[in-house]
Amino acid sequence: MTKRLKVIGTLFIVLLFCVSILSGFFINAEMYFTNLNTRERVKFSTPSANLLWNYTCSEGIRSVSISADGSLITASTYSGDSRVYLFDNIGSTSKTPLWNYTAPNSVYSADISADGTYIAGVDDSQRIFLLNSSLTVPKQPIWEYSTGSLMNDGVISADGNYIVAASSLGTIFLLNNSITSPKTVMWSYSTGGEVWSVAISADGTYIAVASRDNHIYLFNKASPTPLWNYTAGGDGNSVAISADGNYIVAGTDDSKVHLFARTNSTPLWTYTSADAVHTIAMSSDGNYIVTGGYDNRIYLFERSSSTPLWNYTATGQFGATDHPRCVAISANGDYIAAGSHDYNIFLFEKANSTPLWNFTTGGEIHCIAISETGAYVVAGGEDQQVRLFYNEIPSDTSQNIPFTNFFVLFAVATALIIILIKKNLRKIKIKI
Repeated sequence: MTKRLKVIGTLFIVLLFCVSILSGFFINAEMYFTNLNTRERVKFSTPSANLLWNYTCSEGIRSVSISADGSLITASTYSGDSRVYLFDNIGSTSKTPLWNYTAPNSVYSADISADGTYIAGVDDSQRIFLLNSSLTVPKQPIWEYSTGSLMNDGVISADGNYIVAASSLGTIFLLNNSITSPKTVMWSYSTGGEVWSVAISADGTYIAVASRDNHIYLFNKASPTPLWNYTAGGDGNSVAISADGNYIVAGTDDSKVHLFARTNSTPLWTYTSADAVHTIAMSSDGNYIVTGGYDNRIYLFERSSSTPLWNYTATGQFGATDHPRCVAISANGDYIAAGSHDYNIFLFEKANSTPLWNFTTGGEIHCIAISETGAYVVAGGEDQQVRLFYNEIPSDTSQNIPFTNFFVLFAVATALIIILIKKNLRKIKIKI
């Protein structure tokens, strides 16, 4: 009797093992086909299905930014509204800001830190200012600094500790986020021309500058003396830097894209397009570069080669002037967003030059930003609308055990059952 109970117990355990294998198989199969359907749904969804919300300001949108996780979004507006807005990413048919701050004049840039704690702004009142995202109202800057000239661009490091800003007179200002009165700069540096674009590494150590004096500059936060500068064949229009500061990419008026390593002012490579390169972005890891220019094309590069992975030509309502105004790329380069003069917003996967979708607005797109994973895209422009889109990221099925492994395990378990049955039945002298 004891032996029979042992046999029954053994068979029961093995049976449970087989059932668990089969359950895992069916769960895995369901996940696989669910994810497959998700990928297809994302690829062929309409833009309206991806639009979470839109908000109408009383003037055109000058800049947008988004926290790393996509939970907080900023927008800034031109004179006539002159505000910084903070939104959350919750979908709504009647979206309202969490708060807004009214500046004395056009806010040319409002950039949010990765964790959403700080927003750095620059405006036509010749100021650099810092806000926090707390819900205190009325909203006022933590501090502000008077530059003495109109401001063109300002960015905050991902960690929120440093702010770099550029003026129309070509002066670069570096500040930290500490509260001092009066606020002072860590340092300033005057280039020989107007500066439209600056970039800063995630920890604020390295600062890249594209100047209209035909130069690209790289600085360390410790000194106003450039680590190096590079003389281009045309004015600098746009610049980007990897999160670790090891790679810098710049677009210039002479139709060129230049890629640099931090350690050398000689480009790693240069690519010549058909017209001036207006806008540029680099993935956080430095592996992918996206550009847009007056040849109406969006280009995607891998860092290892000056040959584009692909390019896409905007062919909208204005023909020769459908050029991309702004581009953005997710941290790992998987998703690329672009806004164009022809009123369109585009989203691409890095593997394909055919847009996942495009959305036509009521005016040219001035600014665009994308969250770290590419799940959220925010854009703004001439039609006074801030729009937030959701991009459903397919789950990574590579982590699921392949179906063939389940069949192998099931076959082994079945063979084990047969062996155990025969062996144990003989022991207790039970004939089959």
